[in-house]
Amino acid sequence: MLTIGEEFLGYFKGKGSELMRDRQYEIFALTLRYWYVFLIGYIFFQCLKSTLHGKRNKEFKRQGGGNVAFVIVLLIFSALGLLSIRETTTIDLDIVVLAVLAATIFLFQYILLRFVFKGLDCFLLLIVDVLFVMGLIMLQRLSPSQAMSQVQWFGMGCIALVASMIVTTLVKGGRRFLYLLMVIGIFLLILPLAFGDIIGGAKNWVSISLFGKEVGFQPSEFVKLILVFVFAIEFSQERTFKERLPVFIFTALCMLILVLSRDLGGALLFFGLFLFIYPIATSDILLTAGAAGAGTAAAILSYYLFSHVKVRVEAWKNPWANIEDRGYQIAHALIAIGSGGFVGAGLGLGIPYIIPASKTDLIFAAICEEMGILVGLMIIGFYAIIAIRGAIIAMNTENRLDALLAMGATVSLSLQSFVIIGGVIKLIPLTGVTMPFVSYGGSSMVVSFAMIGIIEGVAVKTYRASLDDEAEDVKEENAEYEGEDE
Repeated sequence: MLTIGEEFLGYFKGKGSELMRDRQYEIFALTLRYWYVFLIGYIFFQCLKSTLHGKRNKEFKRQGGGNVAFVIVLLIFSALGLLSIRETTTIDLDIVVLAVLAATIFLFQYILLRFVFKGLDCFLLLIVDVLFVMGLIMLQRLSPSQAMSQVQWFGMGCIALVASMIVTTLVKGGRRFLYLLMVIGIFLLILPLAFGDIIGGAKNWVSISLFGKEVGFQPSEFVKLILVFVFAIEFSQERTFKERLPVFIFTALCMLILVLSRDLGGALLFFGLFLFIYPIATSDILLTAGAAGAGTAAAILSYYLFSHVKVRVEAWKNPWANIEDRGYQIAHALIAIGSGGFVGAGLGLGIPYIIPASKTDLIFAAICEEMGILVGLMIIGFYAIIAIRGAIIAMNTENRLDALLAMGATVSLSLQSFVIIGGVIKLIPLTGVTMPFVSYGGSSMVVSFAMIGIIEGVAVKTYRASLDDEAEDVKEENAEYEGEDE
């Protein structure tokens, strides 16, 4: 039997060792925050340098990824390694397994795609992979079980990327599939109205039983892919307004169904995609201006029809006026971003879990709190580089259909990134959309990687076409030399 004094000393010793462990972790975290800024900064500037070089030379096809892949692996193990010693005196093996799994899938994806698909834009692939890694690190910090699920969705996203690339490299016309795609799109959007769950004020989720487990997905995410193909197939050909009327009706129906589902964020993305792609493809300023006016009127009308829209607009105008209610989300996001400073509070030292929807809509604020505003600015820069590289790939191809496919996927990702980050930093009213490649969510991850697959597929097709042209030129030169010899 222990005496009271011995029990007291044991308790004191235990508390002392716990305090010592916490203090050691704090020192590690405060030191390593500069290391994370350096790693992410190195990746960012390598991608930026490659993009500026490609912009001048109008090509990305001969650019390799250099040692950026190694730095991404280093980021995975150093960040998750730090989190593995946060809660216990020994290393948390579950987090180590997570790091190994994420790094393995990433390296397998990158090496395989570089080997199989010649002409792949390596830096574009690396950018979306590092965005996933940053989201994974924060998810492990906030919800370990969801972090493991996110790795699984990353694997599914890689499969979707490959499938999307193959489809894009094979597609040549596709007009015979146009009406089938539109029917599938309408069917997917109607599903939530009939069987959906209401989340965040919108009825846009459907739950299904998969392997004995309830899994939710967002049909509107997959309809974005359909829209990209429908717009590219339709607008790549010269047609009259009457001939294009079915596609206009399909687009209007999609947005109407989303409005009825109260998924106004999704409706905004659909409308924005049309508003960018249609004038790029047709130069029809009159119809574009009319659509923009109708969209503006619909946005004003939705403010008066839907209470949750009014709440978000009021919160955007002044979140501090009612911080405990309407302004709760955006105010906490702004406080978190400000409290992180330039290099962050340190991974594991902040309180990002008090941010509403910190794992989905507002994960950008959580990252800024613990990893710093500099990292947040580089995340915005990564999305800007995706937009630039996607646009250059679209301009490099001589095939009108391929150009519109690449541009549609680029616009979709760029618009979604702007809408969610703009909402978090109070540039525009907050909408319920996810942050591509970063936020937790299976539907978003799979569709976002499929969008990248479209862009990469066009890059590969353009590269193959250039090789065929070079071979044809060589053949013609040889024929000329043979004719001269004769």
